[in-house]
Amino acid sequence: MRKMTNAKTVWMGSLLFGMFGTMACADSEHPGNEETAVKPVVKARVAGYDQLADTVDGEDKVEHIQACQFIGGTLVKVYDDLAFDGSAFNLQLTDYEGALYVIANTEGMIDLNALHDRRITEDEWKQTVLNLKEGKEVHFFSGSLSLDSFDKSQTELPLSMKRGMARFDIDLQTADTASVESLTLKNVARSVYLFANPDAHSPTGVERKDTTVVFSRPLTANTPGVLYVYEQANEGLEVSVTAVIDGERKTLTKVLSEPVIRNTVNKIIVRKDYISVNLNVSFDEWEPGNDTELEAKHAS
Repeated sequence: MRKMTNAKTVWMGSLLFGMFGTMACADSEHPGNEETAVKPVVKARVAGYDQLADTVDGEDKVEHIQACQFIGGTLVKVYDDLAFDGSAFNLQLTDYEGALYVIANTEGMIDLNALHDRRITEDEWKQTVLNLKEGKEVHFFSGSLSLDSFDKSQTELPLSMKRGMARFDIDLQTADTASVESLTLKNVARSVYLFANPDAHSPTGVERKDTTVVFSRPLTANTPGVLYVYEQANEGLEVSVTAVIDGERKTLTKVLSEPVIRNTVNKIIVRKDYISVNLNVSFDEWEPGNDTELEAKHAS
């Protein structure tokens, strides 16, 4: 009788051992029970100028940067006080859903938390307008990503932050001595869309005003960054340069026929009797533009 009991005990032990062994093998062959979800990282950088247009000192300075995420057409997340290392920043997201927008140097002008509280829609957000700050244009940057468009296997998502401003340079191409005393752009828009608007370069009813730069020391050499303005539709835009060329003071002027596009470098090329406005464009970071010759008028 004792022998039968011992045999039964041995049989039950073997059965339990086999069951636990099978479960262990199953767990080792299917480790997906505790899979870690892959989270995307957005790597944002300031869009660079092309090789023909060097960056002016301080031009790419980012002092304050924020981001916001829209899901289902509504603002659902705000990312404040992001760390910028001088050329880029990384932002860890929890998913690939919706759209991400990044803005820089708009502190005190755009209150993302207030917009979140009133649950602003993405369509409203795209129409956001930036005005002047303390009477001057703001050197701001903006960029966006459609997160839904990325494959889930891509963990690093590149985002390019483009300038909302256009830059004007002076380029002297005269055989004689020349010095530029002042530059005027007439009918300049005083506000701009925060993000590029495919339907309009300027807000409806935008206020306009002439902008003049008088150089304390007349320019006698090529000079970058003499004037910055917001992107804008062309509503009577006119460039005027007063210069002394070979001892004769002249005003070179022309009404422009094209809009001024954000993130572009516009060269005002000064010749003896006329100037041209040349828009330099790099492959994917600049918008195309046209050359415009300006007629000469002798200053009285």
